[in-house]
Amino acid sequence: MNVNVPKRELTGTFVAKLAGYLRALRNLGAAQSRIDGSRPLLTAAEFQEELAVLGLSGRRFEPEDYSDALGEYLNISITVHVIPDSWYPELSRLLAISGRLGELRYSEQFNMAAIFVPGSLPPLVLTLAILHELGHLAAGDLLIEPDEQADEDTRDSEETTFETLPLKKGKKLARGCPFARESLREREANLRASYALFAGCLGDDNPHAYDMYDVL
Repeated sequence: MNVNVPKRELTGTFVAKLAGYLRALRNLGAAQSRIDGSRPLLTAAEFQEELAVLGLSGRRFEPEDYSDALGEYLNISITVHVIPDSWYPELSRLLAISGRLGELRYSEQFNMAAIFVPGSLPPLVLTLAILHELGHLAAGDLLIEPDEQADEDTRDSEETTFETLPLKKGKKLARGCPFARESLREREANLRASYALFAGCLGDDNPHAYDMYDVL
């Protein structure tokens, strides 16, 4: 993962268009053309299976290691841009309005993904924000094609499985398909971020690292 401060001419275009992107994201939501089964939310043990595929299970690793391994597996280039608030204070404001800590843009044509996060985030929050966006890439959330507004009924506290969608293109790390509802995709991205943070810190002390089937 390449973390850098982008040139003004590059990020200026991004920031200028971010407001439009965020408005579009609100409208797109989790709407999809058809439902493809159901599954529960990802568990810590299942996340270790994903780490095993990347060669990181039972190892201590940094977010950069996870990003590099994920990019190699997906055959895409992943770059993280930490943008100083002194340059573009409107970025933090727009993300705050949208309820997001970062923004992920993906280009299938160029096999590239870019993560944009404001530099004012505290170190731990910055790490979790980056891992959250990487979680969307791992899940294949950007590979679905929404076409209408989905029902975001939040009365799911007692549910164990949730509707998912098939992928129309591309490659993902996760075994299961992305959730049909945007709120669940965001929730699982948060889970992946926390799992990755703790797995990277614990290494072979993680109780889930060896308690799983061989998935390779």
